[in-house]
Amino acid sequence: MVKLADTADLKSAASPRGGVPVRSRFGAPLKSFMPSHEASKTFQIQWLERKSWFIERLTVSPNSTLAGPPKGPQNDAFLSTLVLGDPMGLLTDLHIRRAVSNGNDYLLADGDGLFLRVRPTGKAWVYRYKQNGRAVKLSLGTYPSVSLASARKAALIEIERRAGGLDPKLERLKAQELSRASKLTTFEPLARAWHAQAGRDRIWSVRHADKVLVQLEKHLFPWLGNLPISEIPSTLLVRCLHRIRDKGHLDTAQRVRGHAVDIFQFAVDLGVLEAAKNFVNPRTAGLPPPRTRHYAAITDPKQLGQLLRDIQAYSGLYVTKAALRIMPMVFQRPGQIRLADWKDISLSEGVWRCPPENMKMREWQKRDSRTPAHVVPLPTQAVAILTELHALTGPEGPVFRSMARRSDKTRFMSENTINSALRTLGYDTKEQITGHGFRATARTLIRECLGWDKEVIERHLAHVSEEELAGSYDRTTFLAQRREMVQAWANLLDDLAAGKEAPVPALTVSAMPSDVTGQKALRSNAPLRFSMTSDGWIAKPPVVGTFAAGLAHRPIGEPAYPKAV
Repeated sequence: MVKLADTADLKSAASPRGGVPVRSRFGAPLKSFMPSHEASKTFQIQWLERKSWFIERLTVSPNSTLAGPPKGPQNDAFLSTLVLGDPMGLLTDLHIRRAVSNGNDYLLADGDGLFLRVRPTGKAWVYRYKQNGRAVKLSLGTYPSVSLASARKAALIEIERRAGGLDPKLERLKAQELSRASKLTTFEPLARAWHAQAGRDRIWSVRHADKVLVQLEKHLFPWLGNLPISEIPSTLLVRCLHRIRDKGHLDTAQRVRGHAVDIFQFAVDLGVLEAAKNFVNPRTAGLPPPRTRHYAAITDPKQLGQLLRDIQAYSGLYVTKAALRIMPMVFQRPGQIRLADWKDISLSEGVWRCPPENMKMREWQKRDSRTPAHVVPLPTQAVAILTELHALTGPEGPVFRSMARRSDKTRFMSENTINSALRTLGYDTKEQITGHGFRATARTLIRECLGWDKEVIERHLAHVSEEELAGSYDRTTFLAQRREMVQAWANLLDDLAAGKEAPVPALTVSAMPSDVTGQKALRSNAPLRFSMTSDGWIAKPPVVGTFAAGLAHRPIGEPAYPKAV
């Protein structure tokens, strides 16, 4: 153990010049205090008494992980890591009050690693030390909220912690984490903290964030909210999920289970829950796989013609009728049509540029300035309807304005308006047709009756390609081809509404049997017609007016699709 000389010996060792050589019992120098300012012998003696107490404290500290300071020549290196520069006492309250920022930050040393940082915005105490060879800064509060005396006491506490082998900054971080975790022991506060963090990390939309919170408040908080997360029995969570399942809301049960998985993992990450006690996983409650049921849609041409005639006879609001007439022509999502704005539509060009914020995509993609607008070419029939509507709801603002507007939030048509109008016409929106079902109607009949290439149709539907890396490299828009396609589709809708027959469906190369002879060179989805003869499948000329994989367009003046005979 290192033991300093008695205090009396230290006093006698003080030289008139202020230099105080201090040596260990082994003869190695511990510290030679040469103050840079005029200090009295009394101050030097007080410093030596404090240093003697401090090193004696090192040798007997019950919390220390060391057996004491290193022996022999290593004493100097050990003490230099604990005490930086001069001892405390260099600053006075007068010096601190007179310290003024010159526009830049600077430090005033008080000794033993305690500094006053002077900034244009104020003054703050900082304790500086070295840990594993790296300089570390620890904030001790702002001045004058923390006085000079309080800052010195705080610095001495940190020095003593370092004497016990602890890193003050690391200990402070641990205390902060424990304090945070102690406030999130029960399920509801923890779930709300996860909800707030996940909303920031995953960039949730406001609507989705509200939906997640409502699911938690309705299905989990009433039964789990006040329980410590480490004491929640697995059977209680399972009963919550089965309660949702038994009501027939299987999809909601699976989503709530996913939220529970994330919340319990969040508790593990915070240290509130031991990893071994985290029993929630994607198989909890044994829920069956999701059952996908597609939107109701009409894919029979005759039934579609009847629907179009019923829409023409609709006696409701003119704005609602205009939306009903346009939806099958452009077959975009109901939300896009409902939120359409006149500033995004050019009647002269016959184009609707739908902004990313109205599209179905991730929230971060909507906010990305590089995400392009979805360009929707408009057939002449749609332009004519919008031209008439422009006199009523234009020239700016919502295209399909709510006639019962009470505030800015309700200036757009309600999301239930289209389905409600279809029910008024006598259609079951769960079994026959919905507003979203017009997309499936167009996707099916354009392919079957007009023979258009599916890539062109999918681009118009704003669907993401299923090919690997397609989102990175495939940025085709097929705008010219889609303009021709939607015009052909609108012409077909007019004929179906007039009671005419739809064209005979055309087979494609991809629909041919794999053993067709003489046709192996045809690998595209070109809309060719095929007929079966005694010699096998025979290809006929493509349907007039279609586009596919480099085939020629229809001649100008030809009908957009073959007229029924």
